[in-house]
Amino acid sequence: MAVTLRTAQPGDVDDIASIHVNSWKAAFTGRMPDNYIHSYTLQRRVAEWHQLLTSNTETVVVAELDNRVVGFLSFKMSQTHENAFELSKLYLCPTSYGKGVGSLLMHYFEKEVISHHVHQVTLYVLDNNDAAIRFYTKHGFAFAEGAVSEEFEGKVIVDLLMIKHMTT
Repeated sequence: MAVTLRTAQPGDVDDIASIHVNSWKAAFTGRMPDNYIHSYTLQRRVAEWHQLLTSNTETVVVAELDNRVVGFLSFKMSQTHENAFELSKLYLCPTSYGKGVGSLLMHYFEKEVISHHVHQVTLYVLDNNDAAIRFYTKHGFAFAEGAVSEEFEGKVIVDLLMIKHMTT
């Protein structure tokens, strides 16, 4: 399996949006209200990713296998932690789960962090997403004090803060 990583281009918007929608359905069904998951339509994600890639507010990296985008991550400088990058998103095609693509993206990201002399990485993870929590823990992240939440149709969705301290 020869996965290549590269900076996302505007032409990747449809692939990224499709992965985002399909990954949400696979990862969050039963963990979030169905109407919340389904409110993030392909059309909504295409608009979101088009805006994000054209504004350059985040760095977006895609993973390709056989010239097909199979995953992506995005990151930016943290607005809440000094000298930190925030890992905003890391999603894979559900068919790519368990094949090491997420780890390749994470290793690439960590090299970027170190090359910018940044000392920590933050992220938020859904409190009941055990697979993601295991993945991030395996990559050196630990829970920290902090969370964000929102209410949707009487259910509270909670994302917990995780931090990894980097050594340069």
